[in-house]
Order: sequence, then structure tokens, then C-alpha cells
Amino acid sequence: MRWLPYKSKQLFLLLLKVALLSAVCFFIYHKLTANQELSWINFRDQLQSISWKAFIVLFIFTVLNWSLEIFKWKKLTQKISAISFQQSAFQLLSAHAVGILTPNRIGEYGAKPMFFLKKYWKKIVLYNFFGNISQLLATVIFGTIGIAFLLNNCTFQFNFISHQQLLITSGMSVIVLFFLRKSIWFQQQFNKIKKAFLQFSAIQQIQILGLSIGRYLIFSHQFYFLLVLLNVDISYIDATSCIFSIYFLASILPSVFLLDAVIKGGVAVWLFSFFQVEALPVLAISLTMWLLNFALPGVIGSLLWFKFQPRFDLKFSALWK
Repeated sequence: MRWLPYKSKQLFLLLLKVALLSAVCFFIYHKLTANQELSWINFRDQLQSISWKAFIVLFIFTVLNWSLEIFKWKKLTQKISAISFQQSAFQLLSAHAVGILTPNRIGEYGAKPMFFLKKYWKKIVLYNFFGNISQLLATVIFGTIGIAFLLNNCTFQFNFISHQQLLITSGMSVIVLFFLRKSIWFQQQFNKIKKAFLQFSAIQQIQILGLSIGRYLIFSHQFYFLLVLLNVDISYIDATSCIFSIYFLASILPSVFLLDAVIKGGVAVWLFSFFQVEALPVLAISLTMWLLNFALPGVIGSLLWFKFQPRFDLKFSALWK
């Protein structure tokens, strides 16, 4: 009697893994073929001037980017279990494959706990939340610097908003936040953030934030390296200010895996247009960044799920093998 239920569960799990891999591959294919602003031929033409040595450097950027994220997850979970770098990579990439198919990658909060015993699930959710908050904080820090520079750069002007209008808008936002902080929803969210921060000492918080900043600088300079490879005529300061602003603006917009590159690409084209940079190379760079840092790890993560074997007798208290 127990043989059929167990085999049924195994078959159901296999179907889920195949469905996940198929979904990731479909979305990548859709992104490469259905983009009306950047056809596959134009994308290929933009990248054909890049040598294979340069592609190796781009891949190294991606490896460094994810290595820091893997180290960060290893450090976040060390209070529960001293997992190895390999185990951390397995958990992180597998959860990434699930997360990128959900709005704002919320699926990670459900995937990562599966690699730990059920009694640790709430802590894992808090640790993951703290890791995401630290990465968002790095984005806000550099994004604020980038936007501040663009607003004060004499060669950059917003044609549709004046500094006075921006000041009024900021003032109204502060007033809204003042009244919002008294709401129950705001207090609940604030308590979640506070609880997540209290899980770690000040030194650990600094270390995790440092890893987040390091990761941010790596993938932002990967973007700049692509600008150089495509011979885009823009200074380093102007380019990095745009890049910092792109990730800041994109981070506050809700998105799913399919629209993530579209949002970043649209914001990138808009910002770089103020420096007379053509849209085509910017779109090609945004798509390349998406493929290297989101799509490729997503495919790897979906394949790693085939090595994951939950113990059904423990009600999915999972053990990594």
C-alpha cells in the first residue's frame, strides 16, 4: 500500500522539476524571439564584434557576482548549519530558478526553506529577507548617488520636471510616509525588518552589507565593460551614474522574470538617451546582462532541482544530497 503513494509522489516531483525547467527555457526563448525593439539579428550583430576573450571576462564577472551571493547565503545560514560553498550554491541557484518565475522573486521565500528542517523554516525566511534588504540597501545607496549626480550634472537635464517640482514631490512623499508609518501595515513591515536585523550582530550586518556592495559593484561594472566593448561614447562617471540609477529605478518597480529585462532595458534606454546614446546597443547590453546574471543561473538552478530528493516521511523536511 505504501509503494504506490511513494512512487506517485516521486513521479509528481519529477513532473514538477520538468515543468520548472521547461518554464525557464520557454521564457528565455520568448525573450530572445519576441522582443519587438531588439530582434535576434540585431542582438547578434551588436555582439559579433566582441572577441571570445572578452566573453570569458564577462563570464568571470558573472561567476564573481554569484560567488559573492553564495558566500553571503553561506554566512546568513551559518547559525543554523555550517553548509559548504557547494551546498550554498546548490540552494541559492535552485531557489533562484523558482524565484525568477514569481513577482519580485518572492518564490525564493518558499524554495529556500525546503533545504532545511521544518523547525528552521521561519528563521530561513528571515535570513533570506535580511539578505534581500541588504542588497536593496546597496542599490539605494549607489542609486541615490547616481541620481544626485545626474540631477546636478550640467550636461544632464530633465526636460519634464524642474528642481522646484522635484522638491515639492519629495516633500509630499515625506508627508505621505509620515502618515503611512502610523498604519498597521507599515508597522508590521517595519517589525519584520527590525526582527530580521536583530538576528545578526553589528559585525555580521556590516559583513553581509559589504558582500552586497561588492556584488553590486561587480555587476554594475560588468554593464560598463559591455559599454566599452560596444564602443559607446560616454564617460565613466556619466555611465556609472546612469547604471546606478537604472538599478535603483528598476528595483522599485514590481516585475516578473519575463518583464525584468524589459523594465531594466526601458529605463536604461531612457537614461542613456540624455547622453545621446543610441537605443540599440543599450538594449543589447541589458539583454546580455539579463542572460548572464538571471537566465543562465536560472537554467543551472532548474537543472539542479533534479538532484534534490525530499524525504516524504518527514513531510518535505528536505535534505540536500
